[in-house]
Amino acid sequence: MTFSEPERLFKLWSYTVSHKTLLLRSDTDLKLAPAPRIEIYVGHVDTMLVHSLLYGLEIRKATERETDEISERHQVENDPTATYLLTSRDKKGFLISGRPSWRKAVREIDDPTLFDFSQPWPPGPDVTWGDVD
Repeated sequence: MTFSEPERLFKLWSYTVSHKTLLLRSDTDLKLAPAPRIEIYVGHVDTMLVHSLLYGLEIRKATERETDEISERHQVENDPTATYLLTSRDKKGFLISGRPSWRKAVREIDDPTLFDFSQPWPPGPDVTWGDVD
């Protein structure tokens, strides 16, 4: 499944070196109007080219050809099972990582992350969620 939210502003929210995890987050649409929060969590990040602001976002698994191009251009591991493309309105990036997961729910700006792993799974009925595969 491809993740696509073309009318949202995403920010590179955090990267944890010791756990190799990445969190992208959106709290607003492109006009900066409040909207339900969307968070994208990625674990086992080996390599990334991710811009700090993304105007709209699509994440999908790279094709074999795209994986070959990324590997050659950036001198990185060629792993078609773990390469994902990130496309925004004017920027492109990639991840060589575990499968990206997303969650969406109405939250206040200061509320904790939607990826609080101490909470029960699956999340409550107010949270929608999925994976990119």
